[in-house]
Amino acid sequence: MFKKIIFCLSTTTCLIAQSENDSLSIDPSYLEDQIYVGLTYNVFSNTPDSFVQDGFAYGVAVGFIKDIPFNEQRNIGIGIGLGYTFNTYIQNLGGTDDMLVQNFTTKAYSDTYTINTNSFELPIEFRWRTSTLEKYKFWRIYTGINISYVFNSNAIGLSGDELVDIQVLTLERWQYAYTLAAGYGTWNFYMNYSFVPFFDKNSVFESEKLNMNTFRLGVMFYLL
Repeated sequence: MFKKIIFCLSTTTCLIAQSENDSLSIDPSYLEDQIYVGLTYNVFSNTPDSFVQDGFAYGVAVGFIKDIPFNEQRNIGIGIGLGYTFNTYIQNLGGTDDMLVQNFTTKAYSDTYTINTNSFELPIEFRWRTSTLEKYKFWRIYTGINISYVFNSNAIGLSGDELVDIQVLTLERWQYAYTLAAGYGTWNFYMNYSFVPFFDKNSVFESEKLNMNTFRLGVMFYLL
């Protein structure tokens, strides 16, 4: 009798486990939670006439995005993430400070200044994709905004063969940007355009407000 009970319990347990495995294999309620890694080429827009960008300015971003689907097919939703980004910008504007205003002037063509920034970022995306539970390579279009906070920045100038630190560098700490990621599989085109000036509101160039924006173009990798 005892052996029959054990046999029945074992059989029932196996059937339940198999049933759960089968249901998981066809369960459509999956999420596209992802680790992302981005590589970009960085430039400025809305620049002064005498502005020059020379050299390869780049950016690296890494973070995690939580997926929130909206429909039963799980192919439309939003993503909310948290990440870190490091960016460089190379240009020929040097700054001086009179306590109230950050004045910028253009330097000789051979003089360049590299600005480095470290930021925390919060991407918020509207997401469309053609993925399924079994389909790991699919088309995607993710677009939205990226809110970032610059917690650290520095600048080094190269005047001829001499390295000099730029003491005056006041940036807008909070940056807001339009973003677009589109592609197939792991490789995706990525664009990030800031609609907030890079330098703070007291930055001027030739007595006019300096309204330079950042534009980042590159690739984004999404890893499950």
